Amino acid sequence: MILSVVSGKGGVGKTFTSLNLAAILSEMGQRVLVVDTNFTSPTVATHFGVTPDTHTIDEALQKGTYNPMDLIWIHPAGFHFVTPSFNMVALDDQALHTIFEILRPLYANYDTVILDGPAGVGRDVYYTIMNSDAALIIANPNYPSLFNALKTHYFAKQLGKMVPGAVLNMYKKGTISPSEASQILELPILAVVPEDPAVKEALQKGQLLVQYKPSSPAARALYDLAEALTGRKVQKRKKSGGLGEILSKIKDWLLS
Repeated sequence: MILSVVSGKGGVGKTFTSLNLAAILSEMGQRVLVVDTNFTSPTVATHFGVTPDTHTIDEALQKGTYNPMDLIWIHPAGFHFVTPSFNMVALDDQALHTIFEILRPLYANYDTVILDGPAGVGRDVYYTIMNSDAALIIANPNYPSLFNALKTHYFAKQLGKMVPGAVLNMYKKGTISPSEASQILELPILAVVPEDPAVKEALQKGQLLVQYKPSSPAARALYDLAEALTGRKVQKRKKSGGLGEILSKIKDWLLS
């Protein structure tokens, strides 16, 4: 499956969702590739505190003839990713078409390809959605975000793509409810990711939330998302430091 992760506005958590979803799917045994299709403002690599200037999409575009396997970066969580550099400028239709033709041979090596797209409904979003099988919509619980996400939903449908549902990121009590968000977006809400201090902590450390604090409320919501998308039960990691774990450690020590 090739899944585009898109939204109507920036800053709603597309890359956060893409990367943590990729880590969970890898944990489930899938071969996963994340492609940063926000070509002029890439964000995937920056989540890990790096800004590659070689083995990048624009390097491949400049060379013309390029082995797409040379673009692969490997994350410790098990998934692979491909990124542009920070030097890439606005692209015309021919360049965008060429990029996706360069990337296409890679897809056969993976069970799931996640295209982490830019915001809006511009030319680069068009190519991102057109080169996917389905589009996952990301929004925050406020009216500007939701109505812009609705526009992206309509855009994906106009392009003939399946839209399985939406993710409501940064949810907290007092904001627009998941049921109202679902009505506005005209989509089921596949996961409600709450505001969670662990999200900011993980970002500051350059780590993925589902690895940094897998039992946090936001991480558990992302596991729910993986279940909704795959139809498979995910074994959520248990909270560490509880009484059960302490007793287990004592037992191990006594028997050692």
